[in-house]
Amino acid sequence: MLKYELIAERIEALIENGQYEAGDKLPSVEILRAEFNVSKSTIINALKNLEKEGLIYQARGSGIYVRNPKRDGFLNLFTADGFSDDLKGHEVTSKVLKVTEMKPEDYIKNQLKLKDNESVYYVERIRYVDSKVFCIETSYFSKNVVLYMNEEIANGSIFDYIENNLKVKVGFTDIYFKIEKLSQENAQHLELKEGDPSLEYEQIFYTSTGIPFDYSKIIFHYENSQFYIPSIK
Repeated sequence: MLKYELIAERIEALIENGQYEAGDKLPSVEILRAEFNVSKSTIINALKNLEKEGLIYQARGSGIYVRNPKRDGFLNLFTADGFSDDLKGHEVTSKVLKVTEMKPEDYIKNQLKLKDNESVYYVERIRYVDSKVFCIETSYFSKNVVLYMNEEIANGSIFDYIENNLKVKVGFTDIYFKIEKLSQENAQHLELKEGDPSLEYEQIFYTSTGIPFDYSKIIFHYENSQFYIPSIK
C-alpha cells in the first residue's frame, strides 16, 4: 500500500470513530502534513482518495469538510474497488460458473487494446451479498496484466488477488450504463423472471499507468442492489 493510501485510511478511521462528524472541518493540508510527517503531495493524494470515496468535500478557499456517511449496503460507483472492498461489513461471495482461457471477439479485443494473437481469461460468476443474489458478472482479463487465473481465485476477491498477489495497482474505470429487460438465461441466474428490469453496465478497469486489463459486463438484481454516487460540483 502506498503512503498516501495509508494516510487516507488513517483519516478515514478518525471519521469512522467519530472524531470528525458530518459537517466538521478537517485541519488544513499544512497541518495534516505536519501531523502525519509526510509531504504536501502525499496529503493531497490522500484527500483525493477520500473525496472520491465520498467521505470528504474540498471547498476551494474554505477548507475540507466531512460529508454524510454513505448509507450501508450501497455500492459506490465512483470507485475502482471491487465489491468486497466497497461493501465492508457485508459477506460478499461468488458462485463460479466458468473460468477459461480464450481468444476474445473483436469488440473485447479493442476495449482491452489487445493484439490479434493475444488471449484473455474469461470468468463468469454470480455474486452474492449476505447470501442474496446481487449480480451476474462476466469478465475478460488481459493476460498481459493478469498473468494467471483459476476457479479458486475467482471464488474469492479477484481484485485482492490482482493488487496483493500480482502487485498491480488499479487506477481508474470507465462505466457505461443502460436499463434492459432480463433474458431467460440471465433471469434464471438472478432468480428472477424473464422480462424483469435490470441495470446493466459495461466496465473497463485500467492500471494506474492507464493499461486496460479487465472488461466486465455486470447485470444487477433489481431488488437486491443499491447504488451511491458521491458527486461534486
